[in-house]
Amino acid sequence: MANDTKNFKVSEFACHCGCGFDNIDQRLINMCQEIRDKLGVAVKINSGCRCAKHNAKVGGVKNSTHTRGLAADISSSVGAKAIWQAIHELHDKEGKLQDLSYAILYKSWVHIDCGQKRRNLYEVKA
Repeated sequence: MANDTKNFKVSEFACHCGCGFDNIDQRLINMCQEIRDKLGVAVKINSGCRCAKHNAKVGGVKNSTHTRGLAADISSSVGAKAIWQAIHELHDKEGKLQDLSYAILYKSWVHIDCGQKRRNLYEVKA
């Protein structure tokens, strides 16, 4: 079971359908905390854990890392591009976010996960 961090509660990562699925990976919560610390402003968890039923309802891909508690879609008042830049700085320049396996920039949020490493670490769909 994962633990809360300074700014995030495990409950923030629970499936939004109300099923109670909240088996989030601690590495993911820690990455969100590092990103929040870098930005210096609140980061919202738009979507964390998703049960299979909720994942299908929201159009998630089959076998999504969200269904295994390994992904989060995050946003902030500073915007998705600022989050994206913070992730790049933390990972590429500061050697942090070592558990990051994939990040996608969307128009108003960023997907991060600590699932299986992919050929490309970064993808832009904004």
